[in-house]
Amino acid sequence: MKVLILFTSSELGGAERSLTKMARAATQSTPEVKYFLGTLDGEGPWCEWSTGIGMSPLPFGRREGRHGRIGLLAVLSAIRFVRERNIDIIYTIGFRSSVLLRVFRWFMPGVKIVQGVRWNPNSTSRLDVWFRRIESCAHRITDAYITNSAAAYNTLLKLGVPRDKLTTAYNGLDAMPSAADSRIQTPPVVITIANLNYRKGYELYLHAISKVVTEVPSAQFIFLGRDDIKGVIQGKISSMNLDGWITYAGFQQDVSSYLRSSSLMVLPSLYCEGCPTSVMEAMSHGVPVVAYAIDGIPELVESGKEGFLIDQVGDIDALADAIVNILRDPELRSELSVAARSKAETSFSIVTCCKSHEVCWNKLISQIEPLAAYDGK
Repeated sequence: MKVLILFTSSELGGAERSLTKMARAATQSTPEVKYFLGTLDGEGPWCEWSTGIGMSPLPFGRREGRHGRIGLLAVLSAIRFVRERNIDIIYTIGFRSSVLLRVFRWFMPGVKIVQGVRWNPNSTSRLDVWFRRIESCAHRITDAYITNSAAAYNTLLKLGVPRDKLTTAYNGLDAMPSAADSRIQTPPVVITIANLNYRKGYELYLHAISKVVTEVPSAQFIFLGRDDIKGVIQGKISSMNLDGWITYAGFQQDVSSYLRSSSLMVLPSLYCEGCPTSVMEAMSHGVPVVAYAIDGIPELVESGKEGFLIDQVGDIDALADAIVNILRDPELRSELSVAARSKAETSFSIVTCCKSHEVCWNKLISQIEPLAAYDGK
């Protein structure tokens, strides 16, 4: 069986990292499946990163600026590859690419189209509204969907997608870092791993930080991620006189060194989260998590056990209180750290991620013998 995982963009985010590592792990121990990795974009950060971990990415398009535009030639190039290599399944990651591939699927007879839904499309954003309108009809020409959260699974069910077309496959970590310590850093360091854009909630988060630093003046905050809004957040940091407490370190391909020196992770996203890889990575390092209780996040973090979840989105007082409580209480922080690490070890395995995807592949290609499940060896 041959599977092409096709990304819309060559930017490097949680979806690109987790699925590339999943393909690498499965390829190494499930010879019945051969994975190919491609993008309708041109050469970009994901291509560079995936090459560095031993994969061979296929850029079908040409990159213009930071985000490549999906051109007709890129789509035709991908279709030609699919036909020449006798690809069985296209696993498309990205709404734009999924729409285009289904429009042109008649040029790929016999090929199964699987759409990866890596967020919960239930908000009022323009993207989500269009997604729901299109998928309420387009599911009839889509062979399967793989979501990375039960929240997204349920959203698709409400759109009329048949249950037998749906699979949930949580992201997985391919390796656990060395055992975490008790997270009693001085000064306390709070990390946020998320691209700077409006849905990630940074603007409200800055107001929560203002409250935190009056209670815990020694706290330091680090923001990691690509800047999608051209310095807006940095400008607000300065205007709110928070420069002494916040460091923007930009996009980092490897965040492990930052997590090792962090006391706490805050993900202030307001909507459109699925199964955030950053949350899983933080917990694997024994870093407790504070976030709003949206989408798939409660599926990863149990409030009061591995961190704290805020019920009301945008409640900056509750967000600030949760951060202060963890930073001020070393014993609590240690308990949360141990629970977070334990949860990551038992629940966030690349083995489980591989097996969940193989369930979908086997369902689609029923004429072949079931695949040997990836056992992590």
